[in-house]
Amino acid sequence: MRLPEMLGALGALVVGAVLAVFLLTSALGEQPALPTPVPPSLPALPTLVAAASPSQPPTGVAATPAAPLATGQPAPPLQVKLLDGSVMNTSDFAGVPMWVYFTTTWTPQTPAELAMMRDYAKQLGQEMNVLVVDVGEDQQTVQSFMKQQKFNNIPVAVDQDGSAQAQWGAFGLPVSYFIGTDGTVQGVVYGGAPADIYIQAITDLVPDFSAEAPTAKPPVIPPSDTPASEATASPAQ
Repeated sequence: MRLPEMLGALGALVVGAVLAVFLLTSALGEQPALPTPVPPSLPALPTLVAAASPSQPPTGVAATPAAPLATGQPAPPLQVKLLDGSVMNTSDFAGVPMWVYFTTTWTPQTPAELAMMRDYAKQLGQEMNVLVVDVGEDQQTVQSFMKQQKFNNIPVAVDQDGSAQAQWGAFGLPVSYFIGTDGTVQGVVYGGAPADIYIQAITDLVPDFSAEAPTAKPPVIPPSDTPASEATASPAQ
């Protein structure tokens, strides 16, 4: 064999040996470590909050308005602040009929109905308690209005936040509630009703109430300048 051929064969053997060693090392060598799987993170549990007691609504949440009172239902007791600064609780007057009038200074029926209430209250005396509850207005506005109407000697309460209105469901203003001696609603009269409707509601609770509904006054006839003899003379035949 010639020298060049021998060198070529030797080189091939060396390359083959190196390749064999590389393959053997790869087969027997350590495998790269696989990453350890990380379990997915669990969502945080929600914080449990105790529910508020029904008798104690959360702060800032208004009480649910009651349905309008109807005849035969018990009237909720009212604890209201009067214009003179005192506090009136209607439960202190249990056993005596009561007329509770929810209104405002701006409802058109109010002036006439306050005048009617003032007149009837004088006749009723201690046979029926009367209370006016102004809704949604400040004390100064109500006080000025009542003074203007000459509405004295009858307790007037200011329900500025509307809590008493919501408690009674008195949303069709003005509205009158007539409460019997047993504390139940005996009559509901909405503003603008004829006077005889109010009289009937009062009489149902105070039978000896004798006010009469105002009757229409006769028309005023201006005096005539014609002599009476001429006015009564028979027409010419």
